[in-house]
Formats: sequence, C-alpha cells, structure tokens
Amino acid sequence: MPLQYCKSRGLTRAFSRILHFDFKEALALNPYSVKIFLFFLFQFFARLIINAFVQVSNFKAIVNLDVLLSLIFFLYSFCNLIYTF
Repeated sequence: MPLQYCKSRGLTRAFSRILHFDFKEALALNPYSVKIFLFFLFQFFARLIINAFVQVSNFKAIVNLDVLLSLIFFLYSFCNLIYTF
C-alpha cells in the first residue's frame, strides 16, 4: 500500500537498517522511522536514569516530570501516524 494509506509500512525493516547505522535506507523505507526509533531509544535510557534518581530523591516530582516529557516526546514522534493530514 502507498505510504499515504499505511504510514507504518516498512517500520520493522527501517528499524533494522537504523541498528546497522544505515539511516538513508531507513528513511527511504519509512520517513517517520528515525523519529519513532529515537522515541524508543530515549524511553530506554530514561527508564535507566529514572530508576537511579527515584532511589535518592523526590519520587512524585520525578514521575510527574517523566510523564510530561514522555507524553510530549510521544506526540512529537508519532504525530504523523496518529493524525492524518
């Protein structure tokens, strides 16, 4: 299907290309793949960092900040898949 009907087409292949540092091919497979991959990469490292901070500081403030930043980054990364322009 054309990209206009199936915006998630080729994401798995694009993620594989990103893991091989072939960003040009990843963008050719799906133009949204790099933003979406960066969202998941950011979430992975955010979980590691937040687990370290939660043990030594204010739990509620960190969780609220994490939810807010994750929500904003999610909307930015997936806006092309969520909204049809």
